[in-house]
Amino acid sequence: MKVKNSSGSNPQVALFGRLPAGKFGVRCMPEDAVPYTKCWDDALEQVMVYIEPEAEQLKSILTALESGRLDFGALQDYGGTAGGYSEVPV
Repeated sequence: MKVKNSSGSNPQVALFGRLPAGKFGVRCMPEDAVPYTKCWDDALEQVMVYIEPEAEQLKSILTALESGRLDFGALQDYGGTAGGYSEVPV
Protein backbone atom coordinates (compact mmCIF):
# COMPACT_ATOMS: atom_id res chain seq x y z
CA MET A 1 0.00 0.00 0.00
CA LYS A 2 1.35 3.41 -0.96
CA VAL A 3 1.30 5.84 2.01
CA LYS A 4 2.18 9.53 1.82
CA ASN A 5 5.37 10.55 3.67
CA SER A 6 5.49 13.72 5.75
CA SER A 7 6.93 16.96 4.45
CA GLY A 8 7.11 20.62 5.28
CA SER A 9 8.39 22.64 8.20
CA ASN A 10 6.04 21.00 10.73
CA PRO A 11 5.83 17.34 9.69
CA GLN A 12 2.92 15.11 10.63
CA VAL A 13 3.60 11.77 12.25
CA ALA A 14 1.73 8.60 13.07
CA LEU A 15 2.46 7.44 16.60
CA PHE A 16 1.97 3.68 16.92
CA GLY A 17 1.73 1.90 20.25
CA ARG A 18 2.10 -1.81 20.97
CA LEU A 19 -0.45 -2.61 23.67
CA PRO A 20 -1.12 -5.70 25.80
CA ALA A 21 -2.99 -8.72 24.42
CA GLY A 22 -1.71 -8.25 20.86
CA LYS A 23 -3.47 -4.93 20.33
CA PHE A 24 -2.08 -1.77 18.73
CA GLY A 25 -3.04 1.89 18.80
CA VAL A 26 -2.29 4.80 16.51
CA ARG A 27 -2.63 8.56 16.77
CA CYS A 28 -1.73 11.07 14.09
CA MET A 29 -0.41 14.49 15.08
CA PRO A 30 2.14 17.18 14.26
CA GLU A 31 5.66 16.18 15.23
CA ASP A 32 5.89 18.93 17.85
CA ALA A 33 2.75 17.60 19.61
CA VAL A 34 4.16 14.12 20.29
CA PRO A 35 4.23 13.58 24.06
CA TYR A 36 7.54 12.88 25.78
CA THR A 37 5.83 10.19 27.83
CA LYS A 38 3.69 7.23 26.83
CA CYS A 39 0.71 8.16 24.70
CA TRP A 40 -1.20 5.12 26.04
CA ASP A 41 -1.01 4.29 29.75
CA ASP A 42 -0.66 0.57 29.03
CA ALA A 43 1.72 0.86 26.05
CA LEU A 44 4.53 -1.67 26.00
CA GLU A 45 6.37 0.45 23.44
CA GLN A 46 5.64 3.14 20.90
CA VAL A 47 7.24 4.41 17.70
CA MET A 48 6.89 7.58 15.67
CA VAL A 49 6.61 7.15 11.90
CA TYR A 50 6.80 10.09 9.48
CA ILE A 51 3.78 9.20 7.37
CA GLU A 52 0.42 10.86 6.73
CA PRO A 53 -1.94 7.93 6.15
CA GLU A 54 -5.61 8.25 5.30
CA ALA A 55 -8.18 6.69 7.67
CA GLU A 56 -8.57 3.51 5.60
CA GLN A 57 -4.80 3.12 5.36
CA LEU A 58 -4.49 3.40 9.15
CA LYS A 59 -7.15 0.73 9.54
CA SER A 60 -5.26 -1.56 7.14
CA ILE A 61 -1.96 -1.00 8.97
CA LEU A 62 -3.53 -1.77 12.36
CA THR A 63 -5.19 -4.91 10.98
CA ALA A 64 -1.85 -6.06 9.52
CA LEU A 65 -0.09 -5.44 12.85
CA GLU A 66 -2.73 -7.31 14.85
CA SER A 67 -2.74 -10.27 12.47
CA GLY A 68 1.06 -10.49 12.48
CA ARG A 69 1.42 -9.66 8.77
CA LEU A 70 3.35 -6.45 9.58
CA ASP A 71 6.15 -6.40 12.15
CA PHE A 72 5.86 -3.59 14.70
CA GLY A 73 9.65 -3.27 14.75
CA ALA A 74 9.68 -2.61 11.00
CA LEU A 75 7.38 0.43 11.15
CA GLN A 76 10.29 2.85 11.35
CA ASP A 77 11.57 1.50 8.04
CA TYR A 78 8.80 3.53 6.40
CA GLY A 79 8.14 7.23 6.09
CA GLY A 80 10.35 10.28 5.92
CA THR A 81 10.23 14.06 5.98
CA ALA A 82 11.12 14.75 2.35
CA GLY A 83 7.70 13.94 0.90
CA GLY A 84 7.05 11.18 -1.55
CA TYR A 85 5.53 7.84 -0.63
CA SER A 86 6.39 4.68 1.27
CA GLU A 87 5.28 1.23 0.21
CA VAL A 88 3.94 -0.44 3.37
CA PRO A 89 3.42 -4.19 2.87
CA VAL A 90 -0.08 -4.77 4.25
